Amino acid sequence: MRILSYGLFFCCSAIASAQPPSVDQIRALDSIWTRSYFTHDTVAAKSVLSPDVFITASNGSFKNRDGELNDVREYPGTTVNYFRSTDVTVRPYQGSAAVTGQLEWEMTTNGRASTVRRRYTAVYAPGGPRGWQMVVLHIGAAAAPR
Repeated sequence: MRILSYGLFFCCSAIASAQPPSVDQIRALDSIWTRSYFTHDTVAAKSVLSPDVFITASNGSFKNRDGELNDVREYPGTTVNYFRSTDVTVRPYQGSAAVTGQLEWEMTTNGRASTVRRRYTAVYAPGGPRGWQMVVLHIGAAAAPR
Protein backbone atom coordinates (compact mmCIF):
# COMPACT_ATOMS: atom_id res chain seq x y z
CA MET A 1 0.00 0.00 0.00
CA ARG A 2 2.84 2.38 0.84
CA ILE A 3 4.42 1.78 -2.59
CA LEU A 4 1.11 2.54 -4.28
CA SER A 5 0.77 5.76 -2.25
CA TYR A 6 4.27 6.90 -3.27
CA GLY A 7 3.55 6.01 -6.90
CA LEU A 8 0.33 8.01 -6.89
CA PHE A 9 2.08 10.96 -5.24
CA PHE A 10 4.83 11.09 -7.89
CA CYS A 11 2.37 10.53 -10.72
CA CYS A 12 0.09 13.32 -9.49
CA SER A 13 3.08 15.63 -8.93
CA ALA A 14 4.23 15.10 -12.52
CA ILE A 15 0.74 15.78 -13.85
CA ALA A 16 0.36 18.91 -11.71
CA SER A 17 3.68 20.33 -12.91
CA ALA A 18 2.62 19.78 -16.53
CA GLN A 19 -0.57 21.84 -16.10
CA PRO A 20 -0.82 24.86 -18.34
CA PRO A 21 -0.29 28.24 -16.67
CA SER A 22 -3.04 30.84 -16.67
CA VAL A 23 -2.85 33.59 -19.28
CA ASP A 24 -2.92 36.20 -16.48
CA GLN A 25 -0.01 34.49 -14.71
CA ILE A 26 2.18 34.61 -17.82
CA ARG A 27 1.10 38.18 -18.71
CA ALA A 28 2.16 39.27 -15.21
CA LEU A 29 5.59 37.65 -15.62
CA ASP A 30 6.00 39.16 -19.07
CA SER A 31 5.11 42.56 -17.64
CA ILE A 32 7.66 42.18 -14.81
CA TRP A 33 10.31 41.28 -17.39
CA THR A 34 9.43 44.23 -19.65
CA ARG A 35 9.28 46.74 -16.80
CA SER A 36 12.70 45.65 -15.55
CA TYR A 37 14.36 47.38 -18.54
CA PHE A 38 12.66 50.69 -17.70
CA THR A 39 13.46 50.47 -13.97
CA HIS A 40 16.86 48.76 -14.44
CA ASP A 41 15.69 46.10 -11.97
CA THR A 42 18.10 43.21 -12.51
CA VAL A 43 16.65 41.34 -9.50
CA ALA A 44 13.18 41.30 -11.11
CA ALA A 45 14.62 40.33 -14.52
CA LYS A 46 16.67 37.55 -12.95
CA SER A 47 13.56 36.20 -11.23
CA VAL A 48 11.83 35.79 -14.61
CA LEU A 49 14.75 34.67 -16.81
CA SER A 50 15.82 31.04 -16.43
CA PRO A 51 19.51 30.62 -15.55
CA ASP A 52 19.94 28.75 -18.85
CA VAL A 53 17.62 30.86 -21.03
CA PHE A 54 18.31 30.79 -24.80
CA ILE A 55 18.23 34.32 -26.26
CA THR A 56 18.52 35.35 -29.89
CA ALA A 57 19.09 39.11 -30.12
CA SER A 58 17.75 41.28 -32.92
CA ASN A 59 21.15 41.21 -34.66
CA GLY A 60 21.08 37.40 -34.72
CA SER A 61 23.64 36.93 -31.96
CA PHE A 62 23.06 34.61 -29.02
CA LYS A 63 23.04 35.74 -25.41
CA ASN A 64 22.72 34.08 -22.04
CA ARG A 65 21.01 35.45 -18.95
CA ASP A 66 24.06 37.44 -17.83
CA GLY A 67 24.29 39.06 -21.26
CA GLU A 68 20.63 40.06 -21.11
CA LEU A 69 20.98 41.38 -17.56
CA ASN A 70 23.70 43.71 -18.90
CA ASP A 71 21.01 45.24 -21.14
CA VAL A 72 18.73 45.71 -18.13
CA ARG A 73 21.40 47.57 -16.13
CA GLU A 74 21.65 51.34 -16.20
CA TYR A 75 24.09 52.83 -18.73
CA PRO A 76 25.93 56.08 -17.87
CA GLY A 77 24.66 58.89 -20.08
CA THR A 78 21.52 56.97 -21.12
CA THR A 79 17.96 57.45 -19.88
CA VAL A 80 15.21 54.99 -20.75
CA ASN A 81 12.14 57.18 -21.30
CA TYR A 82 9.81 54.19 -21.67
CA PHE A 83 9.98 50.47 -22.35
CA ARG A 84 6.76 48.58 -23.00
CA SER A 85 5.21 45.63 -24.74
CA THR A 86 2.15 45.90 -26.96
CA ASP A 87 0.12 43.54 -29.12
CA VAL A 88 0.86 40.72 -26.64
CA THR A 89 -0.64 37.27 -27.21
CA VAL A 90 -0.24 34.47 -24.66
CA ARG A 91 -0.90 30.85 -25.58
CA PRO A 92 -0.75 28.37 -22.70
CA TYR A 93 0.15 24.77 -23.47
CA GLN A 94 0.50 21.68 -21.32
CA GLY A 95 3.53 22.56 -19.18
CA SER A 96 4.55 25.72 -21.09
CA ALA A 97 3.33 28.98 -22.60
CA ALA A 98 4.30 30.96 -25.68
CA VAL A 99 4.15 34.75 -25.82
CA THR A 100 4.41 37.01 -28.84
CA GLY A 101 4.29 40.77 -28.89
CA GLN A 102 6.03 43.95 -29.81
CA LEU A 103 8.60 45.74 -27.68
CA GLU A 104 8.84 49.50 -27.93
CA TRP A 105 11.30 51.71 -26.12
CA GLU A 106 12.75 55.17 -26.26
CA MET A 107 16.17 56.10 -24.92
CA THR A 108 18.00 59.37 -24.65
CA THR A 109 21.76 59.08 -24.91
CA ASN A 110 23.87 62.19 -24.52
CA GLY A 111 20.81 64.35 -25.24
CA ARG A 112 19.77 62.44 -28.37
CA ALA A 113 16.49 60.44 -28.33
CA SER A 114 15.95 57.24 -30.30
CA THR A 115 12.90 55.00 -30.54
CA VAL A 116 13.17 51.26 -31.15
CA ARG A 117 10.51 48.67 -32.05
CA ARG A 118 11.10 44.91 -32.11
CA ARG A 119 8.92 41.81 -32.30
CA TYR A 120 9.52 39.13 -29.71
CA THR A 121 8.59 35.54 -29.00
CA ALA A 122 9.19 34.02 -25.58
CA VAL A 123 8.57 30.57 -24.11
CA TYR A 124 7.83 30.08 -20.42
CA ALA A 125 8.21 26.78 -18.55
CA PRO A 126 7.69 25.70 -14.94
CA GLY A 127 10.47 26.71 -12.55
CA GLY A 128 12.15 29.68 -10.96
CA PRO A 129 11.16 31.70 -7.91
CA ARG A 130 7.87 32.85 -9.45
CA GLY A 131 6.72 29.35 -10.47
CA TRP A 132 7.27 29.95 -14.20
CA GLN A 133 10.34 31.25 -15.99
CA MET A 134 11.32 32.42 -19.46
CA VAL A 135 13.41 29.71 -21.12
CA VAL A 136 13.54 31.01 -24.72
CA LEU A 137 13.53 34.56 -26.09
CA HIS A 138 13.81 35.64 -29.72
CA ILE A 139 13.86 39.34 -30.61
CA GLY A 140 13.64 40.38 -34.26
CA ALA A 141 12.74 43.24 -36.55
CA ALA A 142 9.26 44.75 -36.29
CA ALA A 143 7.15 45.92 -39.18
CA ALA A 144 7.06 49.67 -39.68
CA PRO A 145 4.20 51.37 -37.78
CA ARG A 146 1.08 51.98 -39.81
